[in-house]
Amino acid sequence: MTEKPFLWGVASSGYQCEGGYNSPGEPQNNWAPSEAAGRVMRTGNAADFWHRYEEDYERCRQMGLNAFRLSVEWPRVQPSQTLEKSSPPPFDYVALDHYAAMIASCRKYGMEPVVTLQHFTHPAWLGLDAWLDDDTPPLFEQFVAVAVRHINDKLVSEHGQKPITYYVTLNEPNMLVLNTYMNRHFPGGGKAGMAVGIMAYNRLLAAHVRAYNAIHDIYEESGWGSPQVTMNTFCSDVYWSEMMLLDLLVSRERGVVAKDLQAYLRKGSNDLHHAMLKANLPFQTDPFVWLGRFIHLLVNWLAPKHAIADAFQYFLDTLAASKRSRVLDYLGLDYYDPFTGHLFRPPSFADLEFKSKSVHGKMMDSLSRKWWDWHVLPEGMHFFCDFYAREYQRPILIAENGMALRRKYDNSVHSPRRDRLTRSEFLRAHVGQVRRLREDRVPLIGYLHWSITDNYEWGTFTPRFGLFTVDFTRNAERSLIDQLGDRPSETYARLIAEDRKIGQP
Repeated sequence: MTEKPFLWGVASSGYQCEGGYNSPGEPQNNWAPSEAAGRVMRTGNAADFWHRYEEDYERCRQMGLNAFRLSVEWPRVQPSQTLEKSSPPPFDYVALDHYAAMIASCRKYGMEPVVTLQHFTHPAWLGLDAWLDDDTPPLFEQFVAVAVRHINDKLVSEHGQKPITYYVTLNEPNMLVLNTYMNRHFPGGGKAGMAVGIMAYNRLLAAHVRAYNAIHDIYEESGWGSPQVTMNTFCSDVYWSEMMLLDLLVSRERGVVAKDLQAYLRKGSNDLHHAMLKANLPFQTDPFVWLGRFIHLLVNWLAPKHAIADAFQYFLDTLAASKRSRVLDYLGLDYYDPFTGHLFRPPSFADLEFKSKSVHGKMMDSLSRKWWDWHVLPEGMHFFCDFYAREYQRPILIAENGMALRRKYDNSVHSPRRDRLTRSEFLRAHVGQVRRLREDRVPLIGYLHWSITDNYEWGTFTPRFGLFTVDFTRNAERSLIDQLGDRPSETYARLIAEDRKIGQP
């Protein structure tokens, strides 16, 4: 059997890069009320990927990439014009045909598509608190079944291609819950707190189980082979904020029963803690690290009181009823800055993106690290991939990894990072860790850099993550030279070429 080639690629998401959401006559998602009220910037055309995907695929081809992660957006596939909660509208098969064409084109440019089915957004007709509603998981399952069947039918019958291999059902459910019901950066209906967050986790995890089974059922019925389906997470050193979700998803295959669940989760927390101590990662230190570590201790004290079997009954019932006990085929990990010790910084009011409603809120915002302040610790990526591969006995896809620069939408403000790091330096450090992982025989599927272009980062265009920088004032014009004079796409291409030259597949 021929070994599959290692996937070198980029990651993206529809709402952030496609354009064409939340204006009159366009599909409305859960961010539409915030956009309409002016609480966040409008997405507008974003990077216009919906129309310019082939242009970006060609850039990827020139870099030598062989993988591209993109999303099929539920709000576009089952669209409505209303901001009110309502019954499900019809599916838009023209939109599904367009997604099929995008995926077919991805393959024509030599790249394996990795398809995400929910990347933080849901249709506005579900209401702001969709993931607190018992009806949302079956509705998500229906969307997944329609989208997966239709797109793959098109790929096979019209484009002469094989069905999609790699799926991500839900992107970073831990960050969706944290940002909606803890720090309130994402739109929600007003409820907040740990108990509410666990309610949302219940339905998100149940939605993954339903989607996993729906995809596998369709492939079995159609004779399409075995899809690879996962739910990716944002790496965190707080067990209860990430690894707990994976442990819950594998609890049935491990034979964990409800009465033992709390002890099982506590053991998982202890195992992660001791593994991190043993890893002895080279953390940066400053006085504000201790504030973040206090938050870590507080969460570790509070979370076990809430994370009990009764609290997860909705999910556990879904998992028990699942046709399959195994509901993760591989692990998708997003690695940025997962360490709570890095949450805070010396106060600064110069780079606040959103207006706080109170003095307290503004002060906390000034203390919180922004995208361009995230600490860079490449060795941590090796730790998480190695530890999770051994813990769950599954291969790993680094589904996202990237670094932000700061540059306003209109280019009026742009500045280097505090650590003075360039994206090329970041790439060299993290690709170096990828090579180390492969040399250590960690089962790694691939590495996807976030992202191919600058895009809309959840309310603002200021954080710049692109290998190609975008001038949003000039019709989303792409440039390979960023504000620091760096050429990160050329660096990434060179690193990939070097990797292939030394004989790694």
